[in-house]
Amino acid sequence: MDSMSAPAPTEGPLTPAEGTGSGSILVVDDDQRNVRLMESILRGSGYRVAKAYDGEEALRLVEKGPPDLLLLDVMMPKMSGFELCQRLKGRYETRLLPIILVTALNALEDKVQALEYGADDFLSKPINKVELLAKVRSVLRVKGLQDQLELKRVEIEAANQELIRMQGFKESMMQMVVHDLKNPLASIMGNVQLIQMQSLEMMTPTRLKELLQRTQESSRQLMRMILNILQIGKLEERKMTLKLEPVVVHGMVQENVDEMMGLSARDNIRLENRVPPDLPSPRADRELLGRVIANLLNNAFKHTAGGGRVTVDGQQEGDAVTITVSDTGEGIPEDLQPHIFEKFVAGESDTSKRMLYDSGLGLTFCQLAVECHGGKIWLKSRSGEGTTVFISLPLSGPAEGQAGAAPAGASAA
Repeated sequence: MDSMSAPAPTEGPLTPAEGTGSGSILVVDDDQRNVRLMESILRGSGYRVAKAYDGEEALRLVEKGPPDLLLLDVMMPKMSGFELCQRLKGRYETRLLPIILVTALNALEDKVQALEYGADDFLSKPINKVELLAKVRSVLRVKGLQDQLELKRVEIEAANQELIRMQGFKESMMQMVVHDLKNPLASIMGNVQLIQMQSLEMMTPTRLKELLQRTQESSRQLMRMILNILQIGKLEERKMTLKLEPVVVHGMVQENVDEMMGLSARDNIRLENRVPPDLPSPRADRELLGRVIANLLNNAFKHTAGGGRVTVDGQQEGDAVTITVSDTGEGIPEDLQPHIFEKFVAGESDTSKRMLYDSGLGLTFCQLAVECHGGKIWLKSRSGEGTTVFISLPLSGPAEGQAGAAPAGASAA
């Protein structure tokens, strides 16, 4: 215990800023008079004050919940202020806890020792009110800056980890996309090689037609996947200019159905266009909307077994039209449905699983293209019972700012 009588604090003029404070302060001193003195000054300036009368009690209080600042007497029984300061600064959890050592030891070596033990500042006895409040404010101001820096450090670290995670997802996704691009390309090359290996005189018209049809289907699939990848970035950044015009949905769907008829016959999947011919025409980019339907039909065929059915329907709902693409296929697992339109999902295994249901980012493209028109896309699916994808488009077209409109004749690419 430092030897001192209990003098009244040395008074000094206070500016308005010095008369107010905020923060919690733990005062530690085995002399109750010193504790009461500092408590009175601090509470009078708006600080919240807790008290301890030895180092061990102070340590227990800090472990329960660290204060914003510790005012710590040096000379105490059981555990000195130097020892407690050293222990707190040596712990990761309390390494940034500000500590002001309060001491009657005024020799230079004592002050140097206080700083070597990790103290942020020191306060000489007898206590001067102005000096006490000035040092408290100064240390708390530094603590506030340290807290902000620590918060920013944590945020930056979290953002960095997210970037690392997303980079891993992108690499995994690109590997799978490249793999998917190889499939139709390999099919095209294989069909061409078969035709080259056999003379046209020896090949039956039926066989030649079959090989050419497969080549055409693979070419369409390859082109669709390439366009998806190229245009996803433009759609995400709203940099694609749309050629808006009234789109006859029945006719646009029928063009896609006609292109799929060869695949429908080969795989024994019934394909129907049930869109009413007189369905009101939404203002949309016909080419882009047609590719949305093509992607959805391709996905439906991919996950529907022979003997199944794929249906396109449409109806007016208020000032919008809703187009549905339904299949009787395998369905989508329930845990994957909330993420099916995303490029990346929570984990690498989930990303791989998602790619099984949407190779080439077709559904991601569909969502971006529909939203660029001011519309919405969602799905309902049950494993083993099939999937229905819903597209809702405003009849008036996208609102201003949702998409760029181009004059008739402009390209959507």
